[in-house]
Amino acid sequence: MKTKFSIFLLVLSMQMNSYTQSSINDYKYVTVAEKFDFLKSKNQYKLNDLTSFLLKKSGFMVLKTSDKRPQDLYQNNCLGLNANIINTKGFLKTKLHLELVNCRNEVVFTSETGSSKEKEYKKAYHEALRNAFNSVQALNYKYNGTVPEISSTEKIEIQVPTVAIETTTAPVVAEVPTTEVSTKMVVSKLIVTPTDSGIDFIENSSGTTKYSTHATLFDAVYIIENQAGIIYKRGQNWVREYVENGKTTIEALNIQR
Repeated sequence: MKTKFSIFLLVLSMQMNSYTQSSINDYKYVTVAEKFDFLKSKNQYKLNDLTSFLLKKSGFMVLKTSDKRPQDLYQNNCLGLNANIINTKGFLKTKLHLELVNCRNEVVFTSETGSSKEKEYKKAYHEALRNAFNSVQALNYKYNGTVPEISSTEKIEIQVPTVAIETTTAPVVAEVPTTEVSTKMVVSKLIVTPTDSGIDFIENSSGTTKYSTHATLFDAVYIIENQAGIIYKRGQNWVREYVENGKTTIEALNIQR
């Protein structure tokens, strides 16, 4: 017999629909993080500011993670992309490229890799990034007015439904016991930051990572590193679900909008 967790994931997979974007022009906004993973501090070397500037120059409507979301993006986060700069180690060269990630944590665009032989970090990063953006400008981006469907994770039900169990004779329908569930709210505001392996949920006040997660085979479902449970998208909200002392707890994460 399958475990409760595998049944839960099976239910998730059946209730999630496939979702794709056909063009970079289907996206209206790009959000630039205040700190890239390979840097030690926010906007180090002014690289985040330069990324925002170059994206605006390429025609995108750019937001910072600390900005208040426009109403249409607040209602449908699939209108936006998250920008991430990737640092590729190279011999005697600085190499950077841009990734644009959609609401399902899928990379929808990767720029060419820009490089620089400058020895000073700031000059090297700026030259490499500007070179990488040559391929971004070549896109001739212009938002086409498409309104993408909201991720169907809104349809996920928390209670595990009745499941069929196969036998050697005839199929038998068995009721899965209802688990006691409690709910609570994470008070501190969290910033959602895509990573190479999943998503980090960073406390806005301290800048520390509260949850570091890894992507699964299921859309918008993430395994929490070194902590119990999973984090997934429910409607427009992120929640953490875990079992403790035989009791299921669902935490609503307080995401900074």
